[in-house]
Amino acid sequence: AALSAVEHGCERVLLIDKCPAEWAGGNGYFTAGAHRTVHNGLPDLLPIVQNVPPELVAKIDVEPYSKEQFLGDILRMGGERNDKTLANMVVDSSWDTVQWLANYVHVPFTLSFNRQAYEVGGRQKFWGGMALRTRDGGKGLIKAHQDALQKAGVEIRFETKAVELITEQEKVVGVVVEREGRREKIMARSTVLAAGGYEASRE
Repeated sequence: AALSAVEHGCERVLLIDKCPAEWAGGNGYFTAGAHRTVHNGLPDLLPIVQNVPPELVAKIDVEPYSKEQFLGDILRMGGERNDKTLANMVVDSSWDTVQWLANYVHVPFTLSFNRQAYEVGGRQKFWGGMALRTRDGGKGLIKAHQDALQKAGVEIRFETKAVELITEQEKVVGVVVEREGRREKIMARSTVLAAGGYEASRE
């Protein structure tokens, strides 16, 4: 969100995170950095991956992954209890988002040979609709974002917790943050909140 704000003209962007700097990205650090997206097969993916030499291209099979397949997988995994409007938004935006991550954030995408492919008759055949991952997994994904934030001039304050929204006439105009036991008001024209994770408090 911070990078998108800079891309769309915001000159001063502040990102606060209650974790210490070494925990930026949270549990994402421990993932494979896998990305699921709609695509039309290998020709779509080749321009954004960094681990396919030209001589290997003719030996790779990646079937297209349609919007219907992606949406079906989301609904199946969610036991059909998903918010279908949000699910459709994720699916419809997936390819544009992956291209943005590759071209603007410079996420180092690779084909996931070691996780999503098996060899048949000398050919690498991908399965499961999820051919993309990032080099060095979640660690590489987080580093790419951190590098992009620094290059974009985004200020980051770690170990800084948002404790209250500041409102005027029912509009959010900033946040109260807490760091080292001291509170500070930060006024802003726009505020984006990001919270959660599978271990997070429901409240």
